[in-house]
Amino acid sequence: MNLNIFLFSLTSMTKFSYLVIILIASQFATSQETYSSNSIPSELLENANAVIRKNDVQITIEDYDKVEIVTNRIVTVLNKKGLGDIKAGESYDDDTNIKSIEASIYDDKGKKISRIKSKDFNDVSAVSNGTLYSDNRVKYLDFTPRSYPFTVHFESKVVYNSTAFMPAWVPIEYFYASTQSSTFKVINETNVEVKFKESNLEGYSGINKKGLLSYEAQNLEAIVPQAYSPDFSTYGPMVRIALKDFSMKGVQGSNENWLDFGKWMNESLLIDVGELPEEVIIEIKSLTKDAKTQKEKAKIVYEFMQERSRYISVQVGIGGWKPTEAEKVHEVAYGDCKGLSNYTKALLNEVGITSYHAIIYGDRSIRNIDKDFSATQGNHMILYVPELDDEKDIWLECTSKTNPFGYLAGWTDDRDALVITEDGGKILHTTVYPTSQNKQNVTAQVNLSADGMATAQVTMETSGFQYQLRDFLQSKTDKERNIQYKQFWDHINGLKITNSTFKNDKEQSVFSEVLEIIAPKYASKSGSLLLFEPVMFSRNSYVPAKYEERNYDLKIDRGYVDFDQYTIVLDPQLTVDALPNKVSLETKFGSYLLEVNELEGNQLEVKRKLQINNGLFSKEDYKDYRNFLDEVAKHDKSKSVLKVGK
Repeated sequence: MNLNIFLFSLTSMTKFSYLVIILIASQFATSQETYSSNSIPSELLENANAVIRKNDVQITIEDYDKVEIVTNRIVTVLNKKGLGDIKAGESYDDDTNIKSIEASIYDDKGKKISRIKSKDFNDVSAVSNGTLYSDNRVKYLDFTPRSYPFTVHFESKVVYNSTAFMPAWVPIEYFYASTQSSTFKVINETNVEVKFKESNLEGYSGINKKGLLSYEAQNLEAIVPQAYSPDFSTYGPMVRIALKDFSMKGVQGSNENWLDFGKWMNESLLIDVGELPEEVIIEIKSLTKDAKTQKEKAKIVYEFMQERSRYISVQVGIGGWKPTEAEKVHEVAYGDCKGLSNYTKALLNEVGITSYHAIIYGDRSIRNIDKDFSATQGNHMILYVPELDDEKDIWLECTSKTNPFGYLAGWTDDRDALVITEDGGKILHTTVYPTSQNKQNVTAQVNLSADGMATAQVTMETSGFQYQLRDFLQSKTDKERNIQYKQFWDHINGLKITNSTFKNDKEQSVFSEVLEIIAPKYASKSGSLLLFEPVMFSRNSYVPAKYEERNYDLKIDRGYVDFDQYTIVLDPQLTVDALPNKVSLETKFGSYLLEVNELEGNQLEVKRKLQINNGLFSKEDYKDYRNFLDEVAKHDKSKSVLKVGK
């Protein structure tokens, strides 16, 4: 062999080996950079509990009843609060096939510390406390970190034969989570039309549309919630999609608009779920036979359902929107929101009362069904009963064992719902509780001794929205109630509840509390003076945060009125030295009145009224609203001065 040729070959092989080594090292470095928390831009770490490093979702529509979704997701969790942002799991049932699922865990430096194959994912029932949904299961990653930060790379491929529930693209997933990269792409291999709606994409420079139903987002900083803001869905960026022709549990549907969609639901999903056993039909007819009005009948049915059924929590998407058969719910005596609403509807039907299923967003924050985009929305089902006895409509929350008949406040009130009727879907608004109805009235007789001890008999009545803030106390133990009262009146040192009685008027949704209390050191001595705060009970100590920059409009979901009036009987050794001046504040957000007057017989009279008005105001108004609440808090803590001794 020619020596020159040999040396040339050896040199070439050496160069090739070096090249391979360089390529491997480069790939390793790139991999570490992908997963290392040190490579995250500093602006994405600010206010973040987790960083979505990558969230690529590709949806391939193969037919109206077959959709494949491929997810490639990398999340760096910065602290314990960010664990909920991992989202490494998939739910499945007879209509859903998880083709592949796996995850890898990386440490802070980007070094792989664990790989989780499909067989290593937890595989559990979607409902742990019932058998109604035994076919619905969840495969999820169960990982307990030893330290933070760490990174999870999750990948899945899932094929769905029920195509009504299509995922939305939400590039900013929620508060305190930033997004480094997110893509969303829909590939339509059929003639099925794909509806879509873009919301709140403008104003985010990192969001771009790459083509029809193809989007990408880069470097979106974490959003920090601000007090009294509208619901996140009203300003968070989102793209919703829906198929005009789809399948749900093997039933083909059409989704041109809410009317058609609702008609399909009524005729296809809800047609065979209302049968009841003969014995319960006989029982419910017997219970209602002496009812004088339709409303009285409906109330008997509702309370019958509450007494014999219990609620299990299942998301609306589990099992689709088709409720469990009423006969089955009666047999097992429990159900989710869909099952219990349908069971109540079937009972009402047997006594001649028409009612309709209603899909809604259940949440403390008020969120509407989007009336302009027909698709599977909502997370809850209630029941709509129109014009009983030619009076107002009634809505029934069927998951509560304690709610008064027709009471919705606090969870499903004042929002648009999708009502499924024989004529199709209709968007209707649920019960609104006006400010004047959301009352808390406190009356009291207080005795104040010369050593600062206060004893009082207090009567508190709450109604409207405020009813559900107090009625739960009736079911608590004395110990639990004492804890609640000490939290509610945390400004009263050494508070003791010596006696308590309750009255729950479910007809009017009014909850009454009569309490006897002792506060050994309510007033404090300063030489020959006794100082105390005359506003003892309904006190506003909450002042929302001050922001350098207010980003969102001011939203007050529910207005209310608090009114206190009580008499303070002073010990004979006490005389008035100074009382707070009368205060009257008027704003567009509400009003405040405080009067402390001296009466004959060595007594003081305290009157306080705070009214907060609901409404949507500009973000510029937030500062004035905060100042108003700050003034209220200051006046609620104003002091009276008494002299000790004659």
